[in-house]
Amino acid sequence: MPTITALTQFYQPLSIAQKTGHRLMLVIAMEEKSGLRIAQELTCSASACLWVDALTPNTTKALDHLHISASQTKQHLGTSSQYVIYNAHKGFNASALCALSGTVVGGGALVLLVPALAQWHNNFDSQLQAYGQLESSAHSYFIHWWQQQWRHLAVYVLQHNHNDQQLVHQQMWQSIPCHQASTLLQPTQDQLVIIKRLITAFKQHSNIVFNLSAHRGRGKSACLGWLIKAISNENHQTQHGQVIVTAPSKRALGTLNATANPALVNFYALDSLLTRLPKACILIVDEAASIPLSQLTKLIEHYSLVVLSSTQDGYEGSGQGYRLKLPHIIDSLGLKSETLCLDQPMRWQANDPLEHFIRSSFLCDVKLPAVQKIPAIDSSSPLIYRPICGEELAQNPQLLEQVYALLMLAHYQTTPQDLRLLLDHPKQKIYLCHQKDCLVALAWVSEEGGLNTDLAVQISLGKRRIQGHLLAQILSQQAGFVEACEMLSWRIQRIVVTPALQSKGLGTALLNYVYTLAQKANIDFLGTSFSASADTLNFWLENQYITAWLGLRADAATGLNSVQLIRPISINASALAGKLNHHLYGYLNFGKDIWFQYIDNQVLVAIIADCKKNSTQPLDLKQQQRLLQLLAMGQAGFSGSLYILHQQLADARDKQQVMSAAKNNTHKGLQKVVRQLALSHLEPVYNQ
Repeated sequence: MPTITALTQFYQPLSIAQKTGHRLMLVIAMEEKSGLRIAQELTCSASACLWVDALTPNTTKALDHLHISASQTKQHLGTSSQYVIYNAHKGFNASALCALSGTVVGGGALVLLVPALAQWHNNFDSQLQAYGQLESSAHSYFIHWWQQQWRHLAVYVLQHNHNDQQLVHQQMWQSIPCHQASTLLQPTQDQLVIIKRLITAFKQHSNIVFNLSAHRGRGKSACLGWLIKAISNENHQTQHGQVIVTAPSKRALGTLNATANPALVNFYALDSLLTRLPKACILIVDEAASIPLSQLTKLIEHYSLVVLSSTQDGYEGSGQGYRLKLPHIIDSLGLKSETLCLDQPMRWQANDPLEHFIRSSFLCDVKLPAVQKIPAIDSSSPLIYRPICGEELAQNPQLLEQVYALLMLAHYQTTPQDLRLLLDHPKQKIYLCHQKDCLVALAWVSEEGGLNTDLAVQISLGKRRIQGHLLAQILSQQAGFVEACEMLSWRIQRIVVTPALQSKGLGTALLNYVYTLAQKANIDFLGTSFSASADTLNFWLENQYITAWLGLRADAATGLNSVQLIRPISINASALAGKLNHHLYGYLNFGKDIWFQYIDNQVLVAIIADCKKNSTQPLDLKQQQRLLQLLAMGQAGFSGSLYILHQQLADARDKQQVMSAAKNNTHKGLQKVVRQLALSHLEPVYNQ
């Protein structure tokens, strides 16, 4: 980790980077005002810069320099900059830093502004505040751990600067021009080889599944755009049919559209494609690893020539589960498959120091240790459980790597910011399961609830929303049960078993261990919330969890509706579970042909069956009135109680208005009419 004391000392390595097409990382560790001034000196002659969380009253906006907040990162991932300057004095989002590093072109630098390194981990920034830490005792175990990763990496740290004695002349940086990236100009050699292979398969009417895989910045989407254009130029559409493209989000197809010509891109939203299954000569699935395997299986079975494009495991979180399970699914269907890889970067040259820094320091390439397959868990190799907190993980780098590797396996969208959440949030816990010396399973648990009555009521009315407490807030605001926020709960965010030992009962054993600890801690209920696929839902139902709610809309990343389940512990939570289950049953019966017509039928059948099994008694009049009150006076949770109002209405015209509002549940005018109807059907005590 080179340490420099003046910005001029960064000139030589940056000049070398320009000649080699590489990129560098510069950390300016000092008081915020001085750091901003030095960053302005560095970028004064740059052709294009992106400033993140750096706009202050004293900041001068230069031509071609953009100023954004970290929350706007996704809107700028397709841009190119000579410098990205990230100001981390008030807040540090690790995922935003990683993603924006990919917009820096060869010869440029990622510049991070932080407090003095010795004090940075005690800086009370917006993340620590959101995590519930106090300013007087603020401490980031994540930042302390991350700094330790720099030791053997090419990150330049400017810690001391003689502000008045050494000014940088603008002419110095004019000799470091912006690298001319190859992005969108013409395909690389790697891309040409892949395009040729896919066109050959297209001409031969091949029945095969291609898996196009690469790290970020290799031009997967650009390559697919050029493929579409090449097929169009050969004018084969009339003979072979159309090329169809799908993805979790149309917004992510900007690069593909640019290389293909938007008029040639036949995009289908995932839910529409699964419903209609139109004819196609090739199906291209971008960001395929974010789509549930059950949906990918349906597409692979239907279309003869399929190209699945996915980002390799790393800070974009493409998930190892996709790569481990998909080949077995393809084999089971009797289909041929072929893997295509892109290695050559487009915006920078190979062996890039900045890419190496990002991937190494944020554990993007950690792998699970090898685990021998065993026939069963027996007494000769007992399971060992233990909880661990963020502070302990930060002090045990080897264990942290194993934990993060398992988390990436469990979820497509595991990001560096998850690392920060895990290490710095006092209410996040990991429960480990070891067999011998090997980590074989873990559960990530978030402590929720325990909110005071006034805040819980405000949340149920949609007038407040606080960070965290995801499950408690859904059950209070969407389902309408205020007490869900008042009770103490643990939400199991993820549970994962290493692949070699799956389907052997380890997941169930770990859930039971967590349940036992929750009992001892006087927790009211355990719960979970996830995208509802049939296999995942059945796992939780088999482990004594009860369905509590079903989200109205499909998740953008998975194409699936979220489902919430709880396992009650206390007597009050058992009563809550019964009421939630009965409420869900009425909600589903009313809305299954309105809101849930595209949901997986296996999922819907399983939820309804669970409701019939666990719905002990109808909601009493008081609870119905409470739900109508939320409908009448609330600002959220509109759809959940419509079935109660519909049942109580006698006038056919009023009933029709409720149905119209249900079918157009975002229409403000219809909502107003229905809320007035609900208000008129409240008992006098609720109208006061």
